[in-house]
Amino acid sequence: MRQGRLVATGAMLAFCLFALWQSLLLSLTDRLGPGPGFFPFWLALIGIVLSLALFVSIWRESPPAADGPAEEARILPHGWGAIRCFAIIGLLAAVTVAMEFVGFRIAMLVFNAALVIALGERRWWLIALFATLGSFGVYYVFTTWLDVLLPTGQFGI
Repeated sequence: MRQGRLVATGAMLAFCLFALWQSLLLSLTDRLGPGPGFFPFWLALIGIVLSLALFVSIWRESPPAADGPAEEARILPHGWGAIRCFAIIGLLAAVTVAMEFVGFRIAMLVFNAALVIALGERRWWLIALFATLGSFGVYYVFTTWLDVLLPTGQFGI
């Protein structure tokens, strides 16, 4: 398991370094304030610091007890963990396709409900609350306060 965490942390560090490099190709400031590269630069820098801290903490932890070589060699999840990972990836693909057809609110309502269920939640009121706030609430914030256009779909919702 330690090897898998080291690989994942190294991949995240590489991604953050790439994002930092790409953000430096953009202007950090412009005449109105922060430029297009400002937020990506700082997010990538924070990601690099956190990835390095996590990498060091994983590297310094003691090796696992005799779980056997098969347990140490496993990097990807297995069993219920793998089913949940593939369910989430499938949900992301489905909501990406459905977004243009049914609109942001309906697509995210179904996605959020299915995501919470895939992660193991079974209380219906909590699923409904999270799905509603995560779809209609986020739509309201983005369209009203931030003036960002989100897809409405064929139903106009």
